[in-house]
This record gives sequence, structure tokens and C-alpha cells, in this order.
Amino acid sequence: MCFSNRLFAQCLILILCYPVLTSPGMASLAGISPLAIGQPVDVISVSGNERSQVKYVLEWSGLAVGQVLTVELLNQAQQDLRDTGLFKQISFQSERRQDGALVLHIILEEKYSWLLLPRLSRNGDGDIKAGFRLRVYNIQGADRTLEMLIQQEEESDGDDSEEVRLRYKLPLYNSPYKLGWSVKQKIKNTEVDEFKNVETSRVLSMSVARDFPLASQTSPLTIATAITFGQRELDEPYPESIEAREAGDYNRLSIALIFDDVHSEKFRRYGQFYELSLSRGFEWLDSDYESDVVTFEAIRFHRLNRYDNLNFRFVAAVSNNSPFNYLRYDIGGSSNLRGLESIDDRGDARIFGNLEYIIGYRKYPTFRSTFFVDVGNVYPKFEEIDLSDLHYTVGTGFRWKLRSFVKTDLFVDYGYDVEDESGKIYGGTSLAF
Repeated sequence: MCFSNRLFAQCLILILCYPVLTSPGMASLAGISPLAIGQPVDVISVSGNERSQVKYVLEWSGLAVGQVLTVELLNQAQQDLRDTGLFKQISFQSERRQDGALVLHIILEEKYSWLLLPRLSRNGDGDIKAGFRLRVYNIQGADRTLEMLIQQEEESDGDDSEEVRLRYKLPLYNSPYKLGWSVKQKIKNTEVDEFKNVETSRVLSMSVARDFPLASQTSPLTIATAITFGQRELDEPYPESIEAREAGDYNRLSIALIFDDVHSEKFRRYGQFYELSLSRGFEWLDSDYESDVVTFEAIRFHRLNRYDNLNFRFVAAVSNNSPFNYLRYDIGGSSNLRGLESIDDRGDARIFGNLEYIIGYRKYPTFRSTFFVDVGNVYPKFEEIDLSDLHYTVGTGFRWKLRSFVKTDLFVDYGYDVEDESGKIYGGTSLAF
């Protein structure tokens, strides 16, 4: 009788769990025995991690010995590992050893962690950018990221520039803290009324962030702070007859509130992102300028069905007392208003929004096409913002998800400026949002 009751209970568990464990969205749990559900985990093993350290895999997944194994726990662990962007495949298996211990196996397939790409672009005005970009992910198996950009630009009006950027991120160095730093140098040669100006800009930034869990959300609220040292030098002073750029130091402190609840599926993202930041230059930091910058950004990735998305982004930013006698914002280009040249307008206030309809394909899930509408403008000052004065662009594009590489999407977009009745083509390896 006891044997019959036990067999009946096991069959009931199997029947109840089988639809969940074998549904298309839960394929990675196919190796979990229904009899393991509801039991505490005694041992966790990790395999397939050629670069990622085991301690970080466990930290990213949130799994630990002693936890009671549930479908919800495994689904959340799978999603958290996928959100790192480091793994091509993530699956789990359970095993009951002869000594009775329950072993949970985490089986991973890592993506290629580095990518070196040439950069070459030319716009309709004849401006040319050439160089290369190196991205290295998961350094020391701890999800640290190194990005390097070396680029030269030749503008159609004769101006040229050389730029070197280096950024190092430690996003999960010691949870819940995140550390990072970046350096940038840009040398720009500008010709103004037959005067040749050589302008050198250098920026060093260091940041610290901390996550604070929210009771009603799976993602934390992050408070980030940063200190930035900026310097601009002119090889020769401008002639008095020319309105000159200014030189000096611009050192500032920043604070930001960030809620990042964006998650990754194999071929698309879903969720929401909000950030409100304030940056201010201080004279007591030996800054030559006291300037305030306030920025708000909101992003939403909405799944319409199994393949299609409706994505939205809104950005509003304002600055006062812009340093170096240089308006802070432009509008246009692949990062905001596609189809509009970024050199057309500059100002100290900017508002824009992007709406994209992403079409996925069942037979070719790595490929997607998009239709988008971009709206926005820049204004000289905050007081002069006029929402009746906006640029509108529309367009279409193509995306190719390179699943073997970390965070790499090849894209080609065509944006059409409704006002000027002209179009522009953009391409690259990083989506605008």
C-alpha cells in the first residue's frame, strides 16, 4: 500500500511538472527530474565555463547550496545568466548520487569574448571616419569589459581629428557594488578663416555604483556616483577677430538613479529602463566652469508576440553654463534622429524619442527587420524649448544577431528626413538602444 501511494505521488508530480519543464520557453530545464523539485540542493557543479570563474557564475545565477529547487528558481537563474550576455546556451540537470545528495549541474556554452572590427563610414557631405574598435568581455572570467577605440576623421570642410578612447568596466566586481573607469583623448584640427587650430581634449572618469533591492521588483535600484576630470588645450590662442573656443579644466561630480529591468532572450530584449542623472562642475575641484547637466532617459522593450517587439525610447537633457564656449548637444545621426545630419543643429537642451517596430522571423530568428519613427530637436536654452518645433524622420532597417559573440548585433538603417526629403544610411555593431 505504501509502495502504491509513493508511486502515485511520483506520477502526480511528473504529470503536474511535465508541461512546465518541457514547454518551449523552459527547454533548458529538460534535464531536471520532477522528483528533484521541492528538494534542497546539496551540491552545485558548473561545466562548459572555459573563462568564467565558478564563483561568479554562481553569483550571477543567484543559486546556492541549501536552496529548495523550484521551477521558478531555475527560470530566474537562467534569465540572470542570460542577461550577462556571456553565454550562448544555458541548461540545468539534476542528479541524485548514491549517498543521497542532490546535485544540480549548470551546463554552459560561452560566447566569443573579444571582437576587433574596423570602423569606416562616410556621410552624404563627404565626412570620413576610419579606425578600429576592440571590445574584450569577461576579462579574468569576472564579466569585466575593456573597450578601445582609435579613430581618425576627415571632414569635407578640411577639419580633421584623431581620437583614442579606453574604457574598463567592473560591473560585478563585488556585488552589490560596481566599479569602472574610462579615459579618452581627442586631438582635433580645425580651420577657421585660414587659422589652423589644434585642440586637445582629455577626460578621465571613475565611477562607483551600488544596488538596492526593491521588494516588488526582481531588478534593483542602482545609485551611481562618478568623478570626472576634463581638460581642453589649444596649441595657439585664437586671433581676436575669431569667436574662439575656450581652454581650461572641467572637473565634475555626478549622481544617477538607475532602474535597469531589461532582460535578454536569445534574439531580443524585453523590459524597461529608467535613468535620472545630475552632473555638476565645481570650482573646488579646480574646475574652471560651474555647469549643471540634468538628463532623463526612459526605454521600453515590449514583446508583442513570440517574434515581434515594439520598442520605445525618450530622452530629455538640459545643460547650463556650458564649458569651453561650446554648446553641449547635437541632434541627428545613428544614435538619435536617423536621417538627419548631426552637424545641422547644436544647443544646450535636447529632447528626442524613438519608436521601433521590430519584426522577427520564425525560420530565421537571428534576423530581424524594423520600421522606425524618430522625433526630436535641440534648443539653445531650456527656456527656449518649443515642442511645436521638432524634426521628424522615418526609416527602415535590418538586424543580425551574432549569437556566438557577446553583445554584438550587426545593423543597417536607412533614415529619411521628412523636411529635407533626403535619406542617409547607417551601419554598425551596436544598436542605438
